[in-house]
Amino acid sequence: MVDHIARVLKDLGATQVFGVTGGSIMGLFDALALEDFEIYMFRHEQGAAHAADAYGRIARRPGIALATSGPGATNLVTGIANAYFDSAPMLAITGQVPTSVFGRDAFQETDIVGVTAPITKFAYQVKRPEEAGPAIRTAYRLAVEGRPGPTLIDLPRDVQLVRYEPVDEPEYLPIDFAKYQPPKPDPEAVASAARLLLAAARPVILVGAGVYWSGATAEVIELAERLQAPIVTTLPGKNAVPADHPLVLGPAGMHGRAEADAALANADVVLAVGTRFSDRTVGRFGPELREKKIIHIDIDPSEHGKNVPPAVSIVADAREALQAILREMKVVPKRDGRFIEWLLWIRRRYEDAMEKLAARMRKFAPWKVLKTLRQAVPRNTITVTGVGSHQMWSEIHWDVYVPGTWVTSAGLGTMGFCVPAALGAKIAARDRPVLCIDGDGSFQMTMNNLALVRDYDLPIIVTVFDNRALMLVKQWQIFLYDRRIVATEYSKWPDFTKIAEAYGIEAIRPASLEEINAAVRRAIRNNEPLIVVVDIDNNEDIVLPWVKPGDWLTDAILPPGMEDVSLVFREEKLTAAPAAGR
Repeated sequence: MVDHIARVLKDLGATQVFGVTGGSIMGLFDALALEDFEIYMFRHEQGAAHAADAYGRIARRPGIALATSGPGATNLVTGIANAYFDSAPMLAITGQVPTSVFGRDAFQETDIVGVTAPITKFAYQVKRPEEAGPAIRTAYRLAVEGRPGPTLIDLPRDVQLVRYEPVDEPEYLPIDFAKYQPPKPDPEAVASAARLLLAAARPVILVGAGVYWSGATAEVIELAERLQAPIVTTLPGKNAVPADHPLVLGPAGMHGRAEADAALANADVVLAVGTRFSDRTVGRFGPELREKKIIHIDIDPSEHGKNVPPAVSIVADAREALQAILREMKVVPKRDGRFIEWLLWIRRRYEDAMEKLAARMRKFAPWKVLKTLRQAVPRNTITVTGVGSHQMWSEIHWDVYVPGTWVTSAGLGTMGFCVPAALGAKIAARDRPVLCIDGDGSFQMTMNNLALVRDYDLPIIVTVFDNRALMLVKQWQIFLYDRRIVATEYSKWPDFTKIAEAYGIEAIRPASLEEINAAVRRAIRNNEPLIVVVDIDNNEDIVLPWVKPGDWLTDAILPPGMEDVSLVFREEKLTAAPAAGR
């Protein structure tokens, strides 16, 4: 049977798998090896799941994670949940105890289908040999059908090892695939959306990751240019539009850019495309948001009206919906541009304030490190982040020039994501540089997977923001818990340069930005791995802007030097205000 499963996977176009072997899955590993699959043995199943997640995002087809029964399967759960929250296609295949001992608390028996049912698009336990092939094909297809996401197939050991020759085997399980396909854009809704956008005084386009999956970048840009509307993004939506386009303001939200928060907060019409309206993007679902006219385009009908009541709801593929709206917009009224001028003035004030703040810092300013790295790596570098303050600094300051090159854990916020996800991205795109931007807390959770760098020749570059703290949590303690610092600061151990040495990877602890630039350029030129350990002062590492939980976007705490800047648009003050910052 395992030989048949391996052939099915190969026929689907799969050539690589990530996992950790064990008694209940070793038969499938053996069969995959005989079919010449590339097998990447991770040091923990969570790492294999994150690698499959990132592989799926870059390759745009399911990454495959394998694990044995019991703890092997449950160790995949965090990675499966991460893929579910971020709509990443992956297929988890787990071994299971033999069917003869089901329900008897056999060694490593765990109901992994029950465990993962809420965090998968499809989870299925194969109980008869003739189900295996159709189940694998069904799960593989569903991972990318409609809104992408993880699927899981559970394979009992006895089913795997039985002799089986398929005869008239159905291609799929009896699943209604049609329900996963979005309808065509409703013409009346499209016409209503076009009318709202044309009548808007301050339209803003909010871009989510669905724009990337739909391939709708060009349509978003064209619509923004016609309307002269600013584009803001969600954290994962950074992956969908080029940061150097003049209308792209960057991400909005809790740690969004000041100008993006101001744009979204002051819009009268918001066109939201491929996003679920996370609380981390809009702050709170209060009257400030409900009074706006929201046009919501999303492939998933369950997202419409879940968090924000839309004025117009279009359940459709993002690209098709945007193309339909563009066809409706024959003549677009000219706007005076003062709203965008004001937003760009806020951007200049913010950048000026951060430059002055960096000059006063005793160690490296995180945003200056990011800007140095951005200059050192090619435009098409795939950039992966962990979770923590470094991720939020990257949200604000990392420029994504090529859509499809930004990978982060947004919905679940999984520490430990960066290293294994960077490895998965590198496996999907060996011809492109891969940069992991991590924090010391996040890095330590999965750094054991660095072993794969030399095992499989995966030369990634890892930058560790070493502030010896769980800094984002510490920031909350400073502002929300009267500076009671509890369980968020680390000792000086370990020495990350020696960790790198143990894995045969060059490491530096730079003394200057110039040293970072030179070392990273050299690593890329020589196609060699590198770990850059950057010292950050955890008393100064406060990520700003910051919209505190439950606050509205205009309540964002801005950095020192912006005390006179309000994120509330006042048209009568606009003429004078920008001049003060020039």
